[in-house]
Amino acid sequence: MNGEIKCESISDVSLEEVPITPNEYEEILNIQARILQQLALNHDAHETLQQLCLLVEQLLPNSVASIMIVDKDTNTMHVLSAPSIPQSGIDALANLKPGEGSGSCGNAIFHKKPQYVLNTFEDERWKDLRDIAYDFNLCSCWSMPIINEENQVIGSFALSSFEHRMPALFHKRVLENAAFLVNLVLKNQNIEEKIQHMLYYDDLTGLHNKRYLEKILQKKDEKILLLYDINNFSYVNTTYGFKIGDKLLIKIADILKNELAYSDICKLESDKFAIVLDKDININKKVQKIKEYFYAQEIIIDGITLNISFTYGAAKGKKDLYINAVIALKQAKQNGKSSLHIFDKQEEVIAYDKRKAFIESNNLLHHALQHNEIIPYFQGIYDNRTKTITRFESLARIEQDSKIITPNQFIEPARLSGLLPEITKIMIDKSFQIMSQYEHTFSLNITEDDLTKHYILEYLQKKSKEYGIAPSRVILEILEGISANGKKNHIAQLSALKKAGYSLAIDDFGTEYSNFERVLELEIDFLKIDAKYIKDIDTNKKSYEITRAIVFFAKNAGIPCVAEFVHKKEIQEIMLALGIEYSQGYYINKPNPLPQAT
Repeated sequence: MNGEIKCESISDVSLEEVPITPNEYEEILNIQARILQQLALNHDAHETLQQLCLLVEQLLPNSVASIMIVDKDTNTMHVLSAPSIPQSGIDALANLKPGEGSGSCGNAIFHKKPQYVLNTFEDERWKDLRDIAYDFNLCSCWSMPIINEENQVIGSFALSSFEHRMPALFHKRVLENAAFLVNLVLKNQNIEEKIQHMLYYDDLTGLHNKRYLEKILQKKDEKILLLYDINNFSYVNTTYGFKIGDKLLIKIADILKNELAYSDICKLESDKFAIVLDKDININKKVQKIKEYFYAQEIIIDGITLNISFTYGAAKGKKDLYINAVIALKQAKQNGKSSLHIFDKQEEVIAYDKRKAFIESNNLLHHALQHNEIIPYFQGIYDNRTKTITRFESLARIEQDSKIITPNQFIEPARLSGLLPEITKIMIDKSFQIMSQYEHTFSLNITEDDLTKHYILEYLQKKSKEYGIAPSRVILEILEGISANGKKNHIAQLSALKKAGYSLAIDDFGTEYSNFERVLELEIDFLKIDAKYIKDIDTNKKSYEITRAIVFFAKNAGIPCVAEFVHKKEIQEIMLALGIEYSQGYYINKPNPLPQAT
């Protein structure tokens, strides 16, 4: 999400009852007169539609207007005009299909009637476009279908606001008038060919677009498709703004077309380009030529000097070229920036098996959530000083068909699907309910996703009150990366949790960042040493020395350590010798549905 969302709520409960004033009627008529005058003078249709959007925006402060058109061949929506929306926003709205979750415009076209959405962040009609709402701070959106003389929906006219609000009768009339004028412009200017041009060309760069690429790829002759992604383009947008980003895309398009003389170049979504090449072209040499050119050239945009590089994915053949090239580009990104990866069918068989396994895990997770199959298991943590189990860690499990499934089969799909907070809530609720029957301290894992949702403190306090669990009994385990590289609001939340009486432990300490300063700043209560150092500490000198160094730091800082993965006697003896305060693992105590202190 680009920046913090700052939507204001405006109370519009009875706006429909507010009659249109004479001045408001005059404003609607003025817009109509301006557009009709441009039609009479044979102004360019695209400019006329741009002007219409700008005029309508003046009638609703903090809003942007947009016109979307439906491609009758593919039944997908594309932005025809949106002068106040950055190119990245236009790209994000490309190739949308009308439907129940496709935003105000998608619903207006799908249902053939106006859609007035007060809160795009929560309304089900925006469920498939939620990221767009957050990224561009679109708080509410009203959309009017554009209907032609044959009573067919050909597009939509929309007003999106940076405030949560509903339209008054005046705004509805403005939208109706605008939709009528759009239809009039399209009809009177006889711009079917221009619309087709808009559909097959990128409005910003003038290059062919993804739809044109799809048209080329439908021809089943053998060819090469080369995709390339600008490295760190999001940084340019964030640092210098969308206007500089747009100018950079225009400049790169000009270089590819005129300096490097490629003909079939397509500008795809965001910062991605495509080149269709002859099947006999040497891909490595072609990519090397692009690399050498941009390595030697600095691009200057409005006095800002930028060095540009790409990451490349290529595929060769007669079918599935785009899918294969996308797979190759993804692999290239995993290999490292500026890499080239050429699609290999044998490698894809292996990747397919991984994807299949992921889909199965994802289905498992969703079934578990729908059928309340996620449960806590409790593993004892042994106090090496008192020789007793004094607390427990609550571990997520799925209980399905009398089988107990561990997190390594569902946590990654949960993370990628954004469902970790749902699992955390279930774990808090069920763990608190069970532990209300015991007196032990217990720990729960919280994730970066939980902190991003800003719910964790309020939810914990609610459940603490509901089950009579004192915050002092609860230890929250966070991954080392959150504490070391955490966002400011995440760190603030952790501090608030501490202040509310909950303890904090850093899980898997030593895995990545080891930011000792942040550990001290947050007044961490426990360090859990990463299991990868404990599990072979009896045979691996490196693991031993790293563990010894962590223990040395922790003791000097007055922070007790917990050793995870203590799975045999020899390792436990080393834990005792190093003076580690707590041990956890199968040698000590196996996870159980209920806490067992023996």
